[in-house]
Amino acid sequence: MVQRTCLVACVQSTRMKWTASPLALAFLACSHASSPAPIDAALAAEAFVWGYPLVVTQRTMQSVALLVGTNTLFNQTALADTTTPRLIVSPNQDTLYSIAVLDLRSEPMVLGVPDVLDRYWTYQLLDAWTCSFRYVGTRATQGKGGRFLIAAPGWKGTPPPGVEVIAAPTPRVFLLGRYLVKDAADAANVTSLARTLVPLHAITGDAPPDPPPPLGRAPGSASDVGREGGAFFDELGDALAIDAPASASDVAALARYAKLGIGAGLHPSGPAAFDDAAAKGLAAIQAAIDDPMHRVNGWTVHLDAGTYDDAPLVRALVAKLAWGANVAREAVYPISTSDASGQPYSGSQPRVVHFAPGQLPPVDDAHGFWSLTLYGPDRFFAENALHRYAIGDRTAGLTTNADGSLDLFLQHDAPLGREGNWLPTPTGAYTLMLRMYLPKPSVLDGSYVVPAVVPQ
Repeated sequence: MVQRTCLVACVQSTRMKWTASPLALAFLACSHASSPAPIDAALAAEAFVWGYPLVVTQRTMQSVALLVGTNTLFNQTALADTTTPRLIVSPNQDTLYSIAVLDLRSEPMVLGVPDVLDRYWTYQLLDAWTCSFRYVGTRATQGKGGRFLIAAPGWKGTPPPGVEVIAAPTPRVFLLGRYLVKDAADAANVTSLARTLVPLHAITGDAPPDPPPPLGRAPGSASDVGREGGAFFDELGDALAIDAPASASDVAALARYAKLGIGAGLHPSGPAAFDDAAAKGLAAIQAAIDDPMHRVNGWTVHLDAGTYDDAPLVRALVAKLAWGANVAREAVYPISTSDASGQPYSGSQPRVVHFAPGQLPPVDDAHGFWSLTLYGPDRFFAENALHRYAIGDRTAGLTTNADGSLDLFLQHDAPLGREGNWLPTPTGAYTLMLRMYLPKPSVLDGSYVVPAVVPQ
């Protein structure tokens, strides 16, 4: 077991450059092997953290494709709740999702979306390494839609007239659309929108190519990645065979891990040291999540989510906490599991969040929005009698105080007379996520501080 003090040393800076392998050195210092190891344990633990998001993506794609198919656009018709399949951690209750697992190995896919100017919407394209490489929507295209050809790396074809080409960094892409809804009745206005996803040959009239191989069944849930120990590295080899590293820093990292037998199509597990490396890698990710250096008032926020450059530890912790997170210009997601003193949240202790006058989450006046969502320890909605899992600027009955301030009550039982401002908690542990879509500059530069969650 890696000592806590060693883990803290491993993650003092989640944006450290790995080309010099300081994290590998820290892992090595944390190792206490009594006999020669068959592999470089520190390097293998580093490789686990590096490859973790890719394996989470693969399992997510496999699970979603099993339900809705591959290269098929699925448009949600009702807001997520506790009955929704638990496929993507930290779902929201603000938007209707529009999702597709794209496998572009046979041919490009063409997305068609209409202009939408009366509400927030976005389509986010994530490569297999969880990088958000392109957007279409309210912010990115000023609400204008169109037809977009999404092609695998190296595609050299000619697009049909009027179709914009989007070059994907990896052959597999996750398409994640979000459309804001005001309430359940408003959902019909979104579901009526005409949205299409078709293979290129359906437009050109060419003969269809052979379909790509099936994605297969995930060996476990995305939230359990790494718990099988060294088998993780076999799964990583399968994922690398399809989705090679998309950045220069990741290509260089894979070259270093090759000495461990890690690579495209390779299955190096077997030595016990790989089991140990997986355990150390998971511990390092969790230590980065728990690191108090990155918390203010009990809230942790990463303004560098969505694009990660040479920060694999940040990429891994975001994949664990909020896979598919947007870039900060699109949305910011402060997360809190404990108060400013480090006391974990529990429904046994009623709490309140007080927003002072003029200090509500700052979002774009025209189309931005905010919400506070509560999750159980597994990062999914916690059931409650009110069936309310989030509270925010569109919540019916939400009332401000006489001075313009706002109190949100977090407790298991209803606050008498303030039910409109009540976010029900379970009796045990829970996690909070504040969403700010189209945040204002004070959020992006870090000057806006989310108020602490305090006991009532």
